[in-house]
Amino acid sequence: MESSRKSAQLTKAIDSVTASFERALEVILARVVVSDPPIAIAIAYSGGLDSSVLLYVATRYCQRQAIPLHAFHVHHGLSPNADAWLKHCEQQTTALNVPFKAVRVQLSDHAQDGVEQAARVARYAALGELCRTHGVRLLLTAHHQDDQAETVLLQLFRGAGLRGLGGMLDLHDAHGLTGGDVLVGRPLLECSRKSLELVASALDLAHVQDESNADTRYRRNAIRQQIMPLIEHTYPGMAATIARGSQHLQSAQLLLDELALMDLNACADGDALRIDAMAKLSTHRIDNLLRFWLQQRGAPYAPGSAQLTQLRTQMLAARSDAQPALVLCGLQLQRQAGALVALPLRHASPPNEPLMIQWQGEQSIAIPEWQGTLLFVPAQTRGICPQRLQSSVLTLQPRSGGERLKPDPARPSRTLKNLFQESALPAQQRPWLPLAYLDGQLAFAAGLGMDARVADAPGGVTMHWQGEGSG
Repeated sequence: MESSRKSAQLTKAIDSVTASFERALEVILARVVVSDPPIAIAIAYSGGLDSSVLLYVATRYCQRQAIPLHAFHVHHGLSPNADAWLKHCEQQTTALNVPFKAVRVQLSDHAQDGVEQAARVARYAALGELCRTHGVRLLLTAHHQDDQAETVLLQLFRGAGLRGLGGMLDLHDAHGLTGGDVLVGRPLLECSRKSLELVASALDLAHVQDESNADTRYRRNAIRQQIMPLIEHTYPGMAATIARGSQHLQSAQLLLDELALMDLNACADGDALRIDAMAKLSTHRIDNLLRFWLQQRGAPYAPGSAQLTQLRTQMLAARSDAQPALVLCGLQLQRQAGALVALPLRHASPPNEPLMIQWQGEQSIAIPEWQGTLLFVPAQTRGICPQRLQSSVLTLQPRSGGERLKPDPARPSRTLKNLFQESALPAQQRPWLPLAYLDGQLAFAAGLGMDARVADAPGGVTMHWQGEGSG
């Protein structure tokens, strides 16, 4: 009798999870533009219990619907068991006849945001690249109802706004961490962890155990193992309740996004935000606009309330002649000429050795070592003789100190130090502005312009510099 009851319970769990998954996936697919041939789907497959259930239900569904399915695995190398997990995933996908691909990543520069965030950023970036390589537009993850509750609590504890408190979306069509062009779907959000455990048990699904899940030094693990059981004891079924509440917050966030778009149209100066225009808004609307704008600029995660306060204090309330800089949400924020700009983080150092290039009449030459492009533009008045430029040695190199430039033919030369101090160029940007020498003579300083002693030919060529992120 007991065995029969347990068997019925397991069958019910399988049917419930399968039905919930298929219902959610069909809603997701209905919101995706389906091309011919049908859209390809991939799942983020770690080998753990949750993604093993996802692999099982997704395989059955895609086989029936003739939808191409892939399984992608990210090897972080953080665990001594990572190689064994990779081998397990290969074996399971081979048994199910699902194409499998793995990629190894190394974490770096994670001290500021912690290993958890660094691993998440690296994982999604790798998955996004795998999707693009294999022509996959929709990536499915195994996040479930309990994950949603944990996410909402994490965001609550870090003081996030409505976007964070709304938790994870069932379909994320602009996921910054995947590169923005890969859709991320979560078709198990209505399924509890317990129901997935019952399915794995009923089907005897082989899966791996990540030992780091027991380490409560990680915030999500501490919430899962210490905080949620206490809440569940007083409020049974609280994960489902929190998940329902997150949907109401998502609706409220959509309204705030509409307001942010109106404020963005009023404050935008290209990709930047005008400080004077933002000053006319209330603090609440400024924070709402900043969250929206940072997401638009590719921030991989939303800022918390403390970070927004820091941003307003350091960047918006600074003196008009100040040029502060702040690293926030994976971006470098700078105040330039009365506007707030967001630039990609530069992880390398500028070159310290001369770089020789040969101009052969091109309009531009990309200089990846200096993270920019050297432009060659016909002069409005006087420039460098094109024949001289083609026959001479053109060298890019960093400042060494004491260099002088003569921007105006009617005025004496001046030190680059003084010219930069008078310019509106942020100090953080200046090391990435190369000097161009023509046969050993300074001809051009990026950010400052040409030297009039070299630009002496009517109708010649002038040089300009376009750094990455400058548009």
